[in-house]
Amino acid sequence: MKNVKRLFAAILTLVLVLAFSGCYTISGQKMKTVKGTYKLTSYTYTPKYERKEDYTPRTYNYIEDQEYLYEDYLIITGTNTGYYVHKEANAPAYVKEVTLSYEYNAENSSEVEYVIFNDALTVNEQSGFNKMGVTKNSLNYTKSAFDYNELLTKRPMRSEAITVRWTKVSRDTDLTYVENQLGKLKKYDYKAFGARGIYQRNAPWDIETGVVQDTPYQYFYYVIDTAENALKVTAHYALKVSPTEKVTQDFVIERISEDWGQFTIGGDLWTLEQPWGNNYYNDTDGLRTIISRVSNDISDKALQGVLDIWLPVA
Repeated sequence: MKNVKRLFAAILTLVLVLAFSGCYTISGQKMKTVKGTYKLTSYTYTPKYERKEDYTPRTYNYIEDQEYLYEDYLIITGTNTGYYVHKEANAPAYVKEVTLSYEYNAENSSEVEYVIFNDALTVNEQSGFNKMGVTKNSLNYTKSAFDYNELLTKRPMRSEAITVRWTKVSRDTDLTYVENQLGKLKKYDYKAFGARGIYQRNAPWDIETGVVQDTPYQYFYYVIDTAENALKVTAHYALKVSPTEKVTQDFVIERISEDWGQFTIGGDLWTLEQPWGNNYYNDTDGLRTIISRVSNDISDKALQGVLDIWLPVA
């Protein structure tokens, strides 16, 4: 029995290693060669699926599929900060500040073999899309699919597959090249990007008793854009007396702290509950109100997806 348990554990470990590992093509380069502006030239994803006869899953091509049409750029400066520019179909381009780190060849410390980048949401991610292998004038990551059977159900499965490639298009280590291609960009510093999003405003509750108060709203969401050159917040809500009538209202937002730990909306002060959290609170007249981030995506499509859950069932 012990041998069976050990075999089971070994198989499970192997499956997990294969599921989360990726492959890279590596040809270490000097930092002066690595630095520059890279364009995303390949990004495909096939989710895991059950292997069935006559079934072919969809492979998402985020660059060529009309619903995505990504035009992304990664700017590697050679320092610990850089820039990631994102543009997709039916949405304005924006740039966010990212952290950069580098892994060097164990035998030749002058050659960079991996570049790792993170924004305020991924923070310290060290694998997958956030870690790229270095070759001359390109970056890459591949996660190949493999076949397996689920341990309990025995269903024949194929794991997810991902292919990512960046191609160097300029030696610029600032936004010059990208702005020539895309024009003016909405700009987010590192902390600001972590604070933007769609937030649900919850019913207030009494701080002393914990009793939840009645609210006139069927639903209430803030769409908060924290871009330094496009600060904006819009409320989208409906009242219980008219639940199908959506109301939209713009408010003034003011950044109170550099780290977006506090800001005001229409004069009301909101404070982050904890570092890297998703909730802000406002205390007024003994009542506490919480706004909770439900999406970092502030596009019209993302907003509609949130509001659709409130539509009456036909």
